[in-house]
Amino acid sequence: MEIKLIDAGYTYNTDTTFAAEALKGINLEISGEGFMAVIGSTGSGKSTLIQLLNGLIKPTSGTVLFNGENIYEGSGEKKKLRQIRCKVGEVFQYPEHQLFESTVLKDVMFGPENLGLDKTEAELRAVKALEDVNFPKEELQKSPFELSGGQMRRAAIAGILAMEPEILILDEPTAGLDPKGKREILEKIKEIQEKRRITVVLVSHSMEEVADFAERTVVLYKGRILYDDSTAEVFRHYKELEEIGLKAPKVRYFVESLKEAGMDIDADVINIAQARDAILEALKKNV
Repeated sequence: MEIKLIDAGYTYNTDTTFAAEALKGINLEISGEGFMAVIGSTGSGKSTLIQLLNGLIKPTSGTVLFNGENIYEGSGEKKKLRQIRCKVGEVFQYPEHQLFESTVLKDVMFGPENLGLDKTEAELRAVKALEDVNFPKEELQKSPFELSGGQMRRAAIAGILAMEPEILILDEPTAGLDPKGKREILEKIKEIQEKRRITVVLVSHSMEEVADFAERTVVLYKGRILYDDSTAEVFRHYKELEEIGLKAPKVRYFVESLKEAGMDIDADVINIAQARDAILEALKKNV
């Protein structure tokens, strides 16, 4: 599956005195499996971008291609939009606010049933999705509003997974969770991404999360793409990122300080595991 944005732009309140250009000249391609991140300071256009990716909003300029076809051109626009929304699932920030059914199982079944699946197939998908996020079987008949914050988050993510998307967009999926809960959620998402061989697009303000999980990172600045490269390559530009209100992961600065202090170490590391290996390798050189 492929989504391609060609010179895409979006302006809010067009033809009014309150017009605000959120995105301009966006060229972006998402295809194949993998884990990518979208980062940028507040107002950079992240939320607008991900809404373009699943047809929630229509660009005011440029083109959106879904498997090579312009989704807003020709006949059958509604059908094409329905197809893309089935294939591109979005988990909004604080996804537990999307929960509404009387039980967790019914809530997760809602998406598949809305796709036209019968109750039996919808339930099979829902149970599988809940298993994938390690949701306890004994709590399937509970009201989602009786759950802990972390369990509500898992149930909400399962509701999107049950629709079997090929691209999963996550807008700040760990917001409000404690450090342990954040790690558990992202590790589970990574596991699901590899198991289902899908594409995950993570929107996050945590550079540590991005460094730990994303292979590719897109940086937005004032509505434009500033960088689109491997995550390691993007964080090599940490000084440039600082100029636009972002920072590299803390470990990047720590290793840089070791290098400045005279340690013969590869400073091009972005997470704790890489830093550990780099420090051990540097210590070996001095033995």
